[in-house]
Amino acid sequence: MALQPNRTVMEAARALESNNIGAVLVMREGELVGIVTDRDLAVRALGHALDPNTPVSQVMTENVITLPSSAKAEDALATMKRHNIRRIPLVDDGRLVGMVTLDDLILDEQVSPDDLATIVEAQIGEGGPSPSPRTLQARRSTSRAESTYKEFLSHLQRQSGLASLEETETAVECVIGPILQRLVPDEADDFIAQLPSLLQPRLRPYVTGPDRSVTYESIISGIVDRLGVDPERAAEIFETIGFETLVSVSEGEAEDVQRALPADIRRALLTPPQF
Repeated sequence: MALQPNRTVMEAARALESNNIGAVLVMREGELVGIVTDRDLAVRALGHALDPNTPVSQVMTENVITLPSSAKAEDALATMKRHNIRRIPLVDDGRLVGMVTLDDLILDEQVSPDDLATIVEAQIGEGGPSPSPRTLQARRSTSRAESTYKEFLSHLQRQSGLASLEETETAVECVIGPILQRLVPDEADDFIAQLPSLLQPRLRPYVTGPDRSVTYESIISGIVDRLGVDPERAAEIFETIGFETLVSVSEGEAEDVQRALPADIRRALLTPPQF
């Protein structure tokens, strides 16, 4: 998960919450320039009463410790202990390819109790709260993600009048997928990052743009074909799903997306549909 340096701390917090993760990477033109953790947001942003629109570049940790993807688990663990960190981005030839976390190593049974205590105590101090069991944390995260996604789809279903959550899910893909295709990859990734985590895998294949062959007419045609509705109903679905999805993300992100779209698509998204 990555954001650009000019994204706000509020957008970073929403990305962490919607994806049930503890850190977001900060990228500038494909280069890793920082990392923002939940602790950074709590201490550096909330603790100093920063404006929610403060750029993440002001609270991120720079000079990020990285490892190549070929690094072994013991190398990652040693690096975490040496630098008192819990997350290490993996970079090959200057290109970000992934991230390894302390949780990953715990799940792979690569961390002894002593090593775990060393890393955790370095960050929270001896006598601090004990970490929750990973299995319980994973179940809670999964349950929360499922609940968030269901609420999102249920809201869209109510607003659009679609027959089922399954049909609504298809409608979201028909509407948001082509919008993503119109965006440059970094902007598309930022948009996806603020949507429910369980929706994101369905949308990532559409990050192929910018594709200027995608038009309002082609989107409506796709909705007609996949949902079996007439063009007028397809237009209503596009306006409703598009508008409600945009208002679910931060104002800054919504504005960035709209600026990248052609005028006819943008006009259809700017006004709440009336039924």
